[in-house]
Amino acid sequence: MMSVIWPEVFIVGLHKLNSPSVLSGKASFFDYFHNIVIAVDYQGRLIIFNSACERVFGIQASEVLGRLVSEVIPYTGLLKVLKTGKSHIGRKFVVGNALYIANRTPITQDGAIVGALGVAQEVNELRNVAEELETFRKLNDIMEHVLDNGKEAYLAIDREGAVIMLNTPMAQLLGVQWSDAVGRHVTQIIPDSKLQLIPVSGKGQDMQVILINGKQVLVSHYPMFRGGKIAGAVCKVLLEDPQQLLALAVIKPNQRAEQGADNKTRSGSKGDGARYRIDHIIGQSSSMLYLKGTIARVARGPSTVLINGESGTGKELMAHAIHLESARRNRPFIKVNCAAVPESLLESELFGYQEGAFTGARRGGQTGKFELADDGTIFLDEIGDMPLSMQAKLLRVLQEKEIERLGENKTRNIDVRVIAATNRNLRELIQAGQFREDLYYRINVVSLTAPPLRERMEDLGELTGYFIKKFNRSFNHKVAGISREVMRLFNNYHWPGNVRELENIIERAFNLVEGDYINTQHLPHYLQHYEQSSRPSVLKKNLPTLLEQVEKDALLEALDASGGNKMQAAKTLGISRAWLYKKMKYYDIDL
Repeated sequence: MMSVIWPEVFIVGLHKLNSPSVLSGKASFFDYFHNIVIAVDYQGRLIIFNSACERVFGIQASEVLGRLVSEVIPYTGLLKVLKTGKSHIGRKFVVGNALYIANRTPITQDGAIVGALGVAQEVNELRNVAEELETFRKLNDIMEHVLDNGKEAYLAIDREGAVIMLNTPMAQLLGVQWSDAVGRHVTQIIPDSKLQLIPVSGKGQDMQVILINGKQVLVSHYPMFRGGKIAGAVCKVLLEDPQQLLALAVIKPNQRAEQGADNKTRSGSKGDGARYRIDHIIGQSSSMLYLKGTIARVARGPSTVLINGESGTGKELMAHAIHLESARRNRPFIKVNCAAVPESLLESELFGYQEGAFTGARRGGQTGKFELADDGTIFLDEIGDMPLSMQAKLLRVLQEKEIERLGENKTRNIDVRVIAATNRNLRELIQAGQFREDLYYRINVVSLTAPPLRERMEDLGELTGYFIKKFNRSFNHKVAGISREVMRLFNNYHWPGNVRELENIIERAFNLVEGDYINTQHLPHYLQHYEQSSRPSVLKKNLPTLLEQVEKDALLEALDASGGNKMQAAKTLGISRAWLYKKMKYYDIDL
């Protein structure tokens, strides 16, 4: 409820009660009040009757000002307040179907009662305000709980660099009390901090590795805006842990990066777009932490990037993160799988074509992927499988920054950042005459390698837990975890399919499990007997031979489980159908 306004405000106007402006009902600042405001002089004549009164009582102020209040509102308590000099607080009255609560108070001057004032508000409005305040309080409590119990540490400063907020993880990281930190300059809390520079430059800093109290942590700084102006800055320590920082492994699929309003998506690009940022990545290993920091640095530049790594290691996810950490984050992100597009269609897919360029060409022509990616990023996956004839044309695009549609004589300028990925050894392909050396040096400006899962086994437990949570939601199960025997098998297995294979194995187990834990009988046949089949051969075979045997067994298992359906088998193994055919040919598997 609105509190009683100081009576002195009205005393000034009492000397003008009989003035034409008052009695004519000219608008005053009381008309801007949403609540009812009504006042009478010492004779009980109306001197204030604001627009809210007009709305509620259905009478114009010009018709009632100067009249006795008893003639307008017969049962008002203002006359009793005027007579007794005692206030009425929280009195109720009804107008139509609405219930109101009113506060009435006498207006005095030099000890004499010179009038009375009433302020009223509808009960439902009061209830709504109270509910909104309660909702806000609950949301505030929730936000405080989230900030204080998460794995991210936050600290905020104002424009002058004074600390205005920090959560519990940040206070614990810094070794300070909240009350001791707030109000002090940030450099008194973090001597090497650069946060105080952000309100001046207005530019954020992503994924910087710094030392805080002897701990190496990954820090991001962001400007804080209010009313379109910089009001301060926020420091975020990403998933700080006593041992190591959480780092790259698998990106949560339900976390999608926001796309900018200025999206240049055109015909043919539906469904394209980068979705995953660096800070959506989970996992724990020093090698991945280094890779994550490298991605953040590389993303800021314009250079072409080549991502190497085995199938299932997350090369595409790295490409997403590079794009969304770059200045092109609000522009198109276009993906092309060079192995999945037939050679005869690859040129038109990449560069587009004009109407009538060939038999069967779409009416009106088609925009190519490079043109769709203009001002943005194009991701060329499995570039090692690109035909030699297309490699020459791609090289020209990278050198000249222009494309030419099929059937068209003019060139079109483009500004596209290229990210390429491969699971093949391009140097060996160059030696075999299957990949152009000049193209290799053009795309290999910055080289990143996604390490296989077997080289970062410390991530295995956290990855397993993540996938169990994921499939618990999908299958509506309540699986608590995996048995010790399964974990032992996982730790001893070499994971040729990497993280994607782990995900497929756990998903398969969810189709069979009935209890609280995944046991060995829920695993694929090849994994159940992996140790028995591999141990005797260790003394007789070298590592490449062993890996090939396991890979062949995995292919046979997937093809058998899918009933010979190669598309389904490739999906189960987490590889492309083209790669499946190559592996089948290599191992002389004929179905």
